[in-house]
Amino acid sequence: MGRFQFLHASVSKIKSLILVFTGGALCCLGVAGCSSDNSMPVQSGIKGASKEFLYNYELLYFYYNNAKEYLREPGAYIGKVRDGALADYEIPWDYYDLYYMYESMFDPFTQYVDPSRAAVVLSSLMESEQKLDPGFERDSKYVVTKVIENSPAYKAGLKVGDQITAIENVAPTSDAVFNRLSCGEENEVITYTVKRDSVESIIPVILKPYYTPTVELSFRDSIPIIKIQEFTGQTSNDSGTYGEFVRYLRQTENYKATIIDLRDNGGGDGDQCFSMSQEFLAKGDSAAGVISTVADTIRYRQTYDTTFAVNEVDGIAKDRYFVFLANEGSASCSEVLLLSVTMNRKLPIVGATTYGKGIGQASFMTPSFSLAIITGLRIIDKNFSTYHKYGIAPDFPISDRELAMKKAIELAKEATYLRTAGYGTVNTGHFAKMGIEQDTMPGFFMLPKEFKKSF
Repeated sequence: MGRFQFLHASVSKIKSLILVFTGGALCCLGVAGCSSDNSMPVQSGIKGASKEFLYNYELLYFYYNNAKEYLREPGAYIGKVRDGALADYEIPWDYYDLYYMYESMFDPFTQYVDPSRAAVVLSSLMESEQKLDPGFERDSKYVVTKVIENSPAYKAGLKVGDQITAIENVAPTSDAVFNRLSCGEENEVITYTVKRDSVESIIPVILKPYYTPTVELSFRDSIPIIKIQEFTGQTSNDSGTYGEFVRYLRQTENYKATIIDLRDNGGGDGDQCFSMSQEFLAKGDSAAGVISTVADTIRYRQTYDTTFAVNEVDGIAKDRYFVFLANEGSASCSEVLLLSVTMNRKLPIVGATTYGKGIGQASFMTPSFSLAIITGLRIIDKNFSTYHKYGIAPDFPISDRELAMKKAIELAKEATYLRTAGYGTVNTGHFAKMGIEQDTMPGFFMLPKEFKKSF
């Protein structure tokens, strides 16, 4: 990772509750930050406004893409929600004003998460799923077919090809027996008797939680298929999704063509998808561009910074032929990868028009240890155009998953077709709250009418 040259790197890292693009590192507000009052665009003496409220108002003032259109004066958000109205949602009463302000913004991705939820949400956004089991797969004869990297079985030394003849000295006479004997609590030791090269040995496996992989490799008609489920910094691989992906790229480097399956991949960590994009490109190629909001705390205004990621070296797969599978569930970072690769190499896409999320979120840990997720990034191509709200169109529109896969295999075997499609032409409708067209939304989206005070 890190072989891109970024001219500006002060954006924050987040993987949203729904679908996002990210880049950078989690932080608090830069110059105006955690304590400086002289940089705030609002005064601390506003009636009923807590320090947490003023801090978040400042975040939105400086970083929210549509602050000029949708952020009103602080008093418009204070005391507008009826006392106790959100108790059933387990939202603390002293955060009502903050939730109300964030939910009154333009898009469904700008969110506020109070301290009671922030730690759990943050860990879920930055990590793949955790499991508590041995961490291997086997066939009907109890021969190990896969060992997940950094799982308990991996650390214990279990290997592909090992035949398990006993668990805790009990022969696995059925799948039910095998699965029951392989379960346990954290730190419990499960002893496997395995036969390897005709020699039996005993391998103790200590059950510990481990991160699941986010990339899978399979084959159809001798064509490798790399399935990317999400883009995450913490997975079974120490380098995250990028590390998993590079490993499979190297394992398949002698194949004429490879299929990259991004269907139903809703996005994730921008550092990961940009780094993965570079492996398809040659030195000097430019990946997608990012227009990010920047806080000018001297003039108390919001400014913009436009950057493009430029490959400083050749990617390891720059000369290989790829076919991409995508659908309406391919969003955010998946679209960044598709844009970065196809606008440089014209490789084909099979499936359906993508989600159309050409915006991204930065996240901030606030002084109260809440999490602020703010839309402040826009994705553009080399011509400063965007697929936002319209998605990236496939060269071969095929909604049936199996038929789409067959077409991708056909294209991979020929390895000659070059992309001709562009962006979608119909608004996907994914960017309005309550099903209202985004450009006409008045705000006040989350809270039902009965929750709000009369004003």
